[in-house]
Amino acid sequence: MGKRKARSQKKSASSKKVKLEENEVSTSLETSQQQDTQGSSIAPAILAETPTSGQSGTEEATVQTEQAQGAGIAEATEEGEGVTVPTAAGELATKDTEATPSAGTETTSIEQQADEESINQISTTAEKAMLEPNILMHIFYEIIVQVPFLIPGGFNIPLPFMGYWRPIIDCAARANLQSVCKQWAHLIANNARFWRDIHIDGNRIPSPPKSWRKGLGSDPENYVEPPHDGEVELPTVSDEMSRAVLSVERSQDSLINLVLVDPTYDPSPGLMQLGRPFLPRPGMLELIHTAMDKPMIGSLSIITKDVHFVKDLLDPGVYLDERYISDQEMILTDIEKVSLACDGKEADHFDVSTLPLIGSFNGIRTRRQREIEAADDIKHEKLRTKYKVWPKLHTLRICTRGKGWMSDRVRCALPAMRAPALRHLELNLYYGGNRIWLWTFPYAQLTHLTLATEERSSILLGIIGRCASLENLTITLRRNPDQAEFAHASKHVVLALLKDLSIQIDVGHAHDHDSKVGRRFLDYITTPRLQSLRFITRIVGRAYPIIYLLKRSHCQLRELYLDFYSSDLYPNPEKEDLDPFSEEFDLHELLYFVAPTVETLAIQSGVMDISFLRTLSAPHLQKIAILCFGRIRAPFIGQLVEIDGHAYDVALSFLRWAEKWMKGATVEEKSKRRIQFVAGPASDGLCGGTDAFYGRSKCEKCIRIPAPTDVREMVSTIRAMGGKVNVWWTALKQLKSRD
Repeated sequence: MGKRKARSQKKSASSKKVKLEENEVSTSLETSQQQDTQGSSIAPAILAETPTSGQSGTEEATVQTEQAQGAGIAEATEEGEGVTVPTAAGELATKDTEATPSAGTETTSIEQQADEESINQISTTAEKAMLEPNILMHIFYEIIVQVPFLIPGGFNIPLPFMGYWRPIIDCAARANLQSVCKQWAHLIANNARFWRDIHIDGNRIPSPPKSWRKGLGSDPENYVEPPHDGEVELPTVSDEMSRAVLSVERSQDSLINLVLVDPTYDPSPGLMQLGRPFLPRPGMLELIHTAMDKPMIGSLSIITKDVHFVKDLLDPGVYLDERYISDQEMILTDIEKVSLACDGKEADHFDVSTLPLIGSFNGIRTRRQREIEAADDIKHEKLRTKYKVWPKLHTLRICTRGKGWMSDRVRCALPAMRAPALRHLELNLYYGGNRIWLWTFPYAQLTHLTLATEERSSILLGIIGRCASLENLTITLRRNPDQAEFAHASKHVVLALLKDLSIQIDVGHAHDHDSKVGRRFLDYITTPRLQSLRFITRIVGRAYPIIYLLKRSHCQLRELYLDFYSSDLYPNPEKEDLDPFSEEFDLHELLYFVAPTVETLAIQSGVMDISFLRTLSAPHLQKIAILCFGRIRAPFIGQLVEIDGHAYDVALSFLRWAEKWMKGATVEEKSKRRIQFVAGPASDGLCGGTDAFYGRSKCEKCIRIPAPTDVREMVSTIRAMGGKVNVWWTALKQLKSRD
């Protein structure tokens, strides 16, 4: 049989070309080596007609997908394809530098592209070619499943879980495909891969207002229905919940990956009263309990202002008096707080299996015996509810944002006996009042841990020190160190199994120039098996302790990512523009130390001096990426703002080095080497920089423009030598009201 091709001209998911053969389907998208970021179980490239269910397969798929944020550089093909970036950066064309559209040309956003034309053409092609079901499933996967974003150099909007804002499943595309014919509807409906990733946005669920009876405590039951004079009642079940319920039913009893965005709401937003709780969205708890009872939830991700909803879900009873921590109990030492977070209290470890089954005795009872048994049944049922077991939960993410009216002084315990499969834990407690030691988790069994809190380093070190099985650690340090913290000597922590470490230092503007932030944490850990290190900060001087961490650990580092946002990077400390508040950071020394073993090197910064390339001798280096956010020459409102000559000089120097690097390589070495350069939008302190490039800016966006002629010529020369090189040239454009 000859080749059969089915192409979609406008594809809402990722604008990819799919080549179909009888036994093979390939795509032009090359994925990078993976790191724990995107947390839904995206299927591999080849799909079975009917996937198998079970924990082991689901966990493997989840681990493969969750690591997509970028432990490696996105590999671009010779045609310049294979790179996709989020939001504003996603609008940059992924074509080759030589075929880049003009500066005024903008790529239509993914969300605005329609599926109808793509579906119609695929339908016509399918009828003519009579595609086999397996081939159709490959096409459906390309359209329905939205693959993770790949960022040049493996960088991303620093370390978030993108699944909160970008669902894995394109529900509109799935519905459109199902409407084509009965065969397509049957194939999609019976494939669990298209249903087990469930994303629920509570803001799209109609939630009725209620009145609060003041002075009656913090129980949610104290809300009452307000009088409705002629008002139309809100629907009890929204389209959002109906779609989620259908997804649970069609997941075929396989583990589901559930993402909840704002699952509760404030029923009386105009009332300012501390201690007043939020209420669950209509139908939310019923869906969760249905999925729990099978059990089906393998991955649970929640972002909310209402931290008590999460605590009551994982550990029912947070509103009871015994869970409340008084002012006197809040005064604990750091050692006591670590013990509370890792060990909890004796009552947290109750064995539910020891409880007798309700109604198991069928003999004749006296009246007194019936009363005693009835009381015991009530007590046992409360205990079963209180100590809810999550036997299949392997991934848990909790992200709090803002502050609700309920103060956070209650404990939540999820020990190992109630979450035996938990291996991945992410805690993003952005509000300082959300104390990490009020959560008890089985840290000893975790392999992947993400922490972003405002706790002091001594508490964080104590918790991480209890993670005996930890292989991947992502930590965000936000607290400015005080004298008491440095005066108290912490116990040195050896992370014997740790392979991947990501450290982000993110503090308020008041401490932007304090180079000591994060120093205590870095000075008290040792990582003898570390292979990948990612360091993110706006102050270059904060990278000073990295070299001592690596020397102390005697590790063989293979991947190094340095992300300094748009901050200037001068490897030579004699430069006059060096930050006077930062200690000396010698990039030459760091690269010299890691050169014998490093395979991947990526650097993102503002104005940079790349003289370190002249002396770089890394025999195993395979992938290198430079993202340079240069200076703005002269901004014009409403016009394109081009990058100045600095990025141009850096690009030429980098490409000249790359040319020499490829000349001395063998054919096998050339096939493994990847080269990337991004001339990012410059920053003047108010606009541009990484905020525009990654879509975080509200006043401008980043678009792709043609690179200078001599840059394109050098790219062609390197490609003629067999080198795989990709160059992006970008500029800023002011956002208009319609944007």
